[in-house]
Amino acid sequence: MGTFDDFFIAFGNAFAGFNTFVVDKGKPVFDVGLGGLGNTNGVQGAVEAPQHPPELVGGVYGAGVVQPGVIGFSQGNDGVEGASFTGTAIRAASFFGPGVNSISGALSGVTGISNTQGPPVRMNIPTIAGVVGTAGERPGLIGTSNALMGIYGFSSGNAGIVGETANPNSFAGFFQGNVIVTGNLAVMGTKSAAVPFPDGTQRALYCMESPELWFEDFGTAKLKAGRTVIKLDADFAKVIKRGDYRVFLTPEGDCRGLYVQRKGAASFKVCELAGGKSNVTFSYRIVGRRKDIRAHRRFAKIDTRLELPAGATRPPRKRAPGAAALRAFLARLEKDARERAPKGAMRARRSGAFPRLTRPSIRTQQISKAKKK
Repeated sequence: MGTFDDFFIAFGNAFAGFNTFVVDKGKPVFDVGLGGLGNTNGVQGAVEAPQHPPELVGGVYGAGVVQPGVIGFSQGNDGVEGASFTGTAIRAASFFGPGVNSISGALSGVTGISNTQGPPVRMNIPTIAGVVGTAGERPGLIGTSNALMGIYGFSSGNAGIVGETANPNSFAGFFQGNVIVTGNLAVMGTKSAAVPFPDGTQRALYCMESPELWFEDFGTAKLKAGRTVIKLDADFAKVIKRGDYRVFLTPEGDCRGLYVQRKGAASFKVCELAGGKSNVTFSYRIVGRRKDIRAHRRFAKIDTRLELPAGATRPPRKRAPGAAALRAFLARLEKDARERAPKGAMRARRSGAFPRLTRPSIRTQQISKAKKK
């Protein structure tokens, strides 16, 4: 039998103030357990009555002091699902905590897809991650910041950031701006500079490689009566091992030839061969060993493979969790909620600072009974 009234109050020590857990022959009687329509909220619920509940408008409004305002749970499907045609399907906002805190025991913590799903990962790396972003025609992941890093990648055992492209004419990494590398840079290919050409194109000029680490400096000088002393650039001398550098000389005029007579920590002396006395101009090239690098090995072996733990690329098999696993999962969520709850709110709850809903007064009961008549 249906009951119609304009106001109901439920009180007592029962599990639920309003219960629609009614079954007939093992099947639920109602298609919808609870239907609500209101000017502000269709359904409003609170674990403990907040001291000043916010004036929020929505189909369902749940509030809690130190416990979650709304909990959705499903053993085999989505715990909470939100859908919208023009607005945001699910919007999260927090004043002092994370906007979204997502935990998964077996798969990715957050999976975001824009329009259509993008291509699968080709490298031999895991496809399960804390955050997975994928799109068919748009960026898979975007990070921006006004003050700090747009995207920060860190790993205590492997690569902080890995980039890959399937298009040989594209780039695994693209940087528009300055780039700083703290550590060694290994390139399995060529290193080149893109130099503007007069025809408006960019042309590649490649680096020369060496099995050792050198710094170079160049200059020109002129003999005076067959000899001269050239001082090392003071700043250049600070970054090389001064007792171990090489000098290459090239005469720029007719002479008997040139040689380095003496090399010092701050200068070197150049003389003409066979006691020549010419005043010829010459150019020189100085190559010095880097002072800041120690224990360098010629043709040192380097491993450029991306090492991963065994079985890291295979996703776990989906199996229905048992009762013990579900209890452990829920206990973990409850523990995490308690740890993230503001300490002040916990103290206020224990001290009884927040008002509780109490049994209605006799006058309220009389008014309610009069309305029913």
